[in-house]
Amino acid sequence: MTPIRSRHQIDFQPVGKRVDVPAGTTLLEAAIQAGIDLSSACGGMGLCGQCRVQVLGGEVSPPSLSEIDIFSELELERGQRLACCTEVTGDVKVHIPKESLLIGQRLQIEGDSARLQLDPMVRACQIIVPPPALNDLRSDLSRVLDTLRDSFDLGPLQAEPDVLAQLSPLARAEDWQLSVFIRDQEIVGVAPAKTKPLGLAVDLGTTKVAAYLVDMETGGELARSGILNPQIGYGEDVISRLAYAHRNANGLQMLADMIREALNELLAELVAAAGASRAQVVDACIVGNTAMTHLLLALPVSQLAVAPFVAATDRHVDVKASALGLDMAPGAYVYVPPSIGGYVGADHVAMILATGLDDVDKVAMGIDIGTNSEIVIRKPGQPHLASASCASGPAFEGAHISDGMRAASGAIEVVKLSQNAVDIKTVDDAPAVGLCGSGIIDAVAELYRCGLLNHRGRFQRHASRVRKGRQGIEFLLVEASESGSGRDIVITQKDINEIQLAKGAIRAGLEVLLQTTNTRPEEVEEVIIAGAFGSYLDIESAKAIGLFPHMPHARFRQVGNAAGVGAKQMLLSKQMRNRSECLTANTDYVELTTYPKFNRKFALAMLFPNDDSPR
Repeated sequence: MTPIRSRHQIDFQPVGKRVDVPAGTTLLEAAIQAGIDLSSACGGMGLCGQCRVQVLGGEVSPPSLSEIDIFSELELERGQRLACCTEVTGDVKVHIPKESLLIGQRLQIEGDSARLQLDPMVRACQIIVPPPALNDLRSDLSRVLDTLRDSFDLGPLQAEPDVLAQLSPLARAEDWQLSVFIRDQEIVGVAPAKTKPLGLAVDLGTTKVAAYLVDMETGGELARSGILNPQIGYGEDVISRLAYAHRNANGLQMLADMIREALNELLAELVAAAGASRAQVVDACIVGNTAMTHLLLALPVSQLAVAPFVAATDRHVDVKASALGLDMAPGAYVYVPPSIGGYVGADHVAMILATGLDDVDKVAMGIDIGTNSEIVIRKPGQPHLASASCASGPAFEGAHISDGMRAASGAIEVVKLSQNAVDIKTVDDAPAVGLCGSGIIDAVAELYRCGLLNHRGRFQRHASRVRKGRQGIEFLLVEASESGSGRDIVITQKDINEIQLAKGAIRAGLEVLLQTTNTRPEEVEEVIIAGAFGSYLDIESAKAIGLFPHMPHARFRQVGNAAGVGAKQMLLSKQMRNRSECLTANTDYVELTTYPKFNRKFALAMLFPNDDSPR
């Protein structure tokens, strides 16, 4: 007979927080214990309906009468619940929508600005069209095309039915004074006269999604926003999501629909902030790693999840926005740039373009750190760049860490240890509830610096604050009486091992690329760190744990979301799109797992540096 468990693990996504609670605990109580601020105006009485969550899997109590009143039968079937009314009876995975959180998470969507070239795919033509008359029975489209030909000397144009459905009523409402949006030989939309064309640039990350609304005529950014990728609930890393898509008959389409719906919500937020309309959004550029773009486009992914990890396509994709369910101008297109190989996708291409790494005259390295990290080396004199992908995993985002979380209010982001004290800084200076990625790196670096960890990453058992906990040896970082959750915040031996795996993957990738390009570390003149996590990373802490090799002459530069900047560049410039094609053709992809003795390099890279270990 299987014994009944008295405690269960609750996995809250996309905040990346896990907590063990007794059976019978409500999801609202579990969220409070985890330091997650769910909206609940009625104080958990099941009356206000604000603490809405979605149960993605696991065992919970049946719906209460309040929930049956609030949710439809279909919503309940899809796992929609009130956190205050739902008790846990087993391990549970829960998705918390953005609107149910009192305080949002910090999302790094800014990036170092780059000079934007303006030669967009779509142009706006302002026309005044002769209205129909008994002696002029041309169709609406014909009179528009004739006016465009006479005014702008354009060749033959075409328009799809969705554009024609927009044209006839709008022309009459606007007294035949129109802005006509043209892409190549196609009319992709019409709008009232003097309406500006807008574009959407998106960095579709494994964890975060950043979106920008841009004026296509000036290059000016009108609005920006970011969300956590809703697919997180079906796997925090790329492989888990690909496996889900493979195992479930409708898994691929469900993941595609999920991110498309999220992009539509982002677009609605952006146009509202800019005082614009969706009909003005005439073009889009979406970048992401190979798996993310495959899931967006609903391309086959089974072959991408197993060796030799082959993409369905590595070429650029131009697809109608309507085919992806994106509510833009009726004929608008979405451009997905080409990939380099394996999991080195369009986001890495965008990062290289944004930082100019493909055109520098010095030895430079670019590292985009995330759940899936990419590295590139540029060495003048060599015809090609070299690039690789590292499965660094979600540890730097706080996942798989006992008290890890993403960068929300109360997340510890800076740690300093002294002989008698632990000094911390949290996001929003709120009471500590967990550690985000930068805090975890700081903490591990400080533990190593103070001698509480040896170079193999093992705790010195008799040191101050090192104790035996429920999950083994741990370091007490914040006492329960001082935390925002009422629980001790600790770093366990397992947490140290997770960080070693993540930093080992990146460091081993760096070492392989240095060897592949015959580059000595001392030759590297610049190291560009990109990505949300990289924006807040303390470089000295990263070097202290051996995440980066010793590069005495290198200048480290943190550039934020460079992939988002590159997406804007390609949105606004045909020349930059052409440059992306040249870049992918002139970049050598290095598959790390086939590199000689890679496993040994990886094992050595997991160690913390000392005088006897390779640097």
